[in-house]
Amino acid sequence: MSIVSFLICDPSPALQTFLQQVLTGYGFDAAAIKTTGNPHAAAEIAPSHKPDFLVTDWFAKESLSGIGLHRQLVSANPGCRFALMAQSAGATLAQEARDAGALFFLPKPFSADSARSEMARALDQLAANHPKVAKQVQSWQMGATATRAAMVQLPALPKFKPGDRVVYKGQTEVVQHVILRRGEMVVQLRDVAGLIESSKIQPR
Repeated sequence: MSIVSFLICDPSPALQTFLQQVLTGYGFDAAAIKTTGNPHAAAEIAPSHKPDFLVTDWFAKESLSGIGLHRQLVSANPGCRFALMAQSAGATLAQEARDAGALFFLPKPFSADSARSEMARALDQLAANHPKVAKQVQSWQMGATATRAAMVQLPALPKFKPGDRVVYKGQTEVVQHVILRRGEMVVQLRDVAGLIESSKIQPR
């Protein structure tokens, strides 16, 4: 059984995969890291999974926000900590995240290095209540070769999300799905057949 469990909740499958790989790069058991695309599904997973750490989008347009999701999770697992990400972020949201007790707050889009840095800091804070987490993080910091290799191979963060308006071949299109395929980011556009490499489209 894993010493600590994680729940990642974000509408982007590629970002879910990225954050999962950040955590497995530290040596945490992949089976203890659950991912989901919306807060309501996360709330259904939580009672049986009992996450110690939730990483969630803000979900400003959902009836259950990221902060609201964390409050629900705490009722089942009082020790659960959390971190927030948000597409449209400003000083007010950042302060609200801090007031709610978020271990970190990342405005989207963010770099892979920023995500790793914030996750490392959050794990250090988790270690205060989970001595074995401290040991796991310390082991990684000492530079195990296999762990370093896993971190180097992480995919790039997605540039786009479903619903974004983009330009493809001179035409304005709408992103329907963002997919990580063999380490490559591809998108499916609403009115275009097939999958398109993300490098071939531009934000509108």
